Amino acid sequence: MAKSQPITYARVAEVLTELGLITSETAQGVIDQFGDLAYGELEPGHEIAGSLEDFGVAVSIHAEDVDFADQHYEWLLGEAAALTGGKVTVDNYRFEKADPDDEDAGRGTMYFERNGKALSFSIEQESNDYLDMGAAQAAIEALSPDDDPRSFRCVDSGPYTLGHDDVMVLATAEQREGLTRHLGITFREPW
Repeated sequence: MAKSQPITYARVAEVLTELGLITSETAQGVIDQFGDLAYGELEPGHEIAGSLEDFGVAVSIHAEDVDFADQHYEWLLGEAAALTGGKVTVDNYRFEKADPDDEDAGRGTMYFERNGKALSFSIEQESNDYLDMGAAQAAIEALSPDDDPRSFRCVDSGPYTLGHDDVMVLATAEQREGLTRHLGITFREPW
């Protein structure tokens, strides 16, 4: 039985280039940035999926303390929209707390405009220190570009993901199939 090729940043760069997710210039730039570390083997699962953010094809929803989640959502949505190359814009973000007198409370509703269309997502996180991972995933999925075969999908990191960021990848269905086949990355169904 043939041994499979180890997955390194260099291998991820090769796969992303072959799938048309990045240019060869972007791939080389990331490899240069990581230097010798680009050739060290990545752990299967979350480490491989997390590397996609370094190549500019994914954004991570932070699972640990973010201090002020109500403000962090705006930054996160901006990062995701940037991956669309200007096809999607996020404007007029605001967060209305369920209990405006409690600075530490996390429950409320986030509002923003996606290409001028008003959207809102209910936030059910108890503390303002942590993101509501499901709401963040749904909001990012709503940023999938129109008239474009690409959409945001969350990497399925398996049953033991507590404390790990959720990685949202912008790709076509065919590109996601290639990521599964070549890098072992699988995806959850949309929220």
